[in-house]
Amino acid sequence: MKVHCKIASNNETLDFDVDQKNTSLVDLKEMIHDRTGTDANLINIELDNKKLPCRYDKKSLYKLHIEESSNIRVIYSMAGGCDCCGCGCDICGCGGNCRCSIM
Repeated sequence: MKVHCKIASNNETLDFDVDQKNTSLVDLKEMIHDRTGTDANLINIELDNKKLPCRYDKKSLYKLHIEESSNIRVIYSMAGGCDCCGCGCDICGCGGNCRCSIM
């Protein structure tokens, strides 16, 4: 089965071929990590506008009722702003000079 995961931060859509009964949520997060380089621990999955808690990570996509037509949204969980390192990453859209805490 093919699932489509939309990355919230840039509206990019990633497609993955998965076995619905044998692929867990954490497996899907690892697939996203392999494509984007983002640590799987920072990846959160939203299904039908509801964030799936980490306690569901070991459940199969089948048990979570994730199907080909499911609306899967990928959001990143990040802590801390970037005012001290000067990296200018602009994660929150403030030009890299923010003092926010992004969660």
